[in-house]
Amino acid sequence: MRAQHFGAALLLSLVAAAPAAADTRDVFHFADPFDGSADCGTFVDNWEGHDRGTVTDFFRDGVPYREIGKIHSIETDTNSVTGKSVVVRSNVTVTGDLSPEGELLTWKIAGEFFIGNSPGEGIVLHDSGNVRFEDGIPTSMHGVHDTFGDEDPYCRALS
Repeated sequence: MRAQHFGAALLLSLVAAAPAAADTRDVFHFADPFDGSADCGTFVDNWEGHDRGTVTDFFRDGVPYREIGKIHSIETDTNSVTGKSVVVRSNVTVTGDLSPEGELLTWKIAGEFFIGNSPGEGIVLHDSGNVRFEDGIPTSMHGVHDTFGDEDPYCRALS
């Protein structure tokens, strides 16, 4: 008899905790090549790569409230003078909380932002952990973050 009362109370609490609004989601998959270059002073960093991932938008009564992206990429950066190359991989989850107008309020990135390896040297670029942003400004950081300094870590890795 006690088990029935407990079961009924548990069921009632689950019903009461269910959201009153209808939550829906929209999922978008992508895969794109990319390339570019950056001036490193005495040489140019030329890069090319490919990314892929999934972005899920969450809605409550048609109003967006959260966006979660899972992104994977690999690129090769090459020094235009010496030919030295660094392979950079990224595996991150980006979570954004949205205002009722769909504007990004806060967001965080977690995972391997950029891990760069050079043959014979090992890891020459390391950015992993998590970072929280508010209004586009990092408000908390945990982990190793080579790419958030003043010096360009890609140029340094290719020197």
